[in-house]
Amino acid sequence: LNRAYVYKYCSPSRSALQSGRNPYHVNPLNAEPTISNPADPVSGFAAIPRNMTGIAQKLAAAGYETAAAGKWDAGMATPDHTPQGRGYQSALN
Repeated sequence: LNRAYVYKYCSPSRSALQSGRNPYHVNPLNAEPTISNPADPVSGFAAIPRNMTGIAQKLAAAGYETAAAGKWDAGMATPDHTPQGRGYQSALN
């Protein structure tokens, strides 16, 4: 790997790391967590869409214990968007 590309603000890059997908398909905006689209309950939030499987869910399914530490910034609009809602068994923010 000779190059790495990130967005100029943190949410898209963090969301891409957690989901394993291109930021454009996950969370391209750095919007306030309260901004939402009520017509779209799955991906109408400033966060990783709920129908996307994250790395913590995959690791937990494989028998690993999961923990998140540090700045999350990959969604917090609802409890389902927090680290625990995304599959982490514990989180220290």
